[in-house]
Amino acid sequence: MAHNDLYAQIDRSAYTNRFAKNSPITKTFLSLSALVISVSSPSFIVPIIVFSVFTILILGFAKIRGHLYRDLLLYPNFMLALSCIFIALFFGYGAPFTQIVTPWFTWTIFKSGIAMSITTFLRVEGALSCLFFLVLTTSITDLCIILRRARAPRVLVEMALLIYRYIFVFLEVSSKMSIAQDLRLGHGGWLKRIRSLGLLAGNLFIRTLEQGERTFTAMSARGYDGTIRILEDQPSPNKKALVGIVLFDVLLVVVIFLTLGIGVM
Repeated sequence: MAHNDLYAQIDRSAYTNRFAKNSPITKTFLSLSALVISVSSPSFIVPIIVFSVFTILILGFAKIRGHLYRDLLLYPNFMLALSCIFIALFFGYGAPFTQIVTPWFTWTIFKSGIAMSITTFLRVEGALSCLFFLVLTTSITDLCIILRRARAPRVLVEMALLIYRYIFVFLEVSSKMSIAQDLRLGHGGWLKRIRSLGLLAGNLFIRTLEQGERTFTAMSARGYDGTIRILEDQPSPNKKALVGIVLFDVLLVVVIFLTLGIGVM
């Protein structure tokens, strides 16, 4: 999926999903509480439960398109898999899983290292599902309102709002510039690719400065006085939903204690 299409899909899903009119406080509380439990859980079963529940919420209840959820998981999972392979091969202690003997050294792969890599993979998968649930069901405007109510520094909130918007703008610009270079045979060899990449980075930096100046001029012309004003019209949290979230979190904690003795290997 192209970067500009990805931005449009994420933004569209945030405003049109089945949970769009629910309180963002409820969705944030659900996502963050489950994320903390998933990441800090010593049990590998809890992240599996979290990932399964949030995937069902995203695809079954929020009605987010499956290909969008798949595309969002693709790149993080690729980097996560590489990291977990590195953990399995180079970390661990205790009982060995296998040994690779060469004339120069003996390479030992430990069971604890493999168990650590699998547990890490599952924890991050659970955390990713929580994060994508929040991203795909809650608009960036609602998230900024929540941050303001939480007394986050105003400058950080406004920077987050602008960065979110212009990350995708500059990805689109860089994509167009790369296509233009390709049409002019700028990627015909390794030396040409390196030169084209340098030109693209330099031109993109200049475009960034120009876009920043144009944005500030446009905002000043519309009465910008140092504060980005957002209409704070959000539904109130549902008390029953909050109680249900607390019960779900308590259930996850109970599962942690019940499965403490169960290991991956």
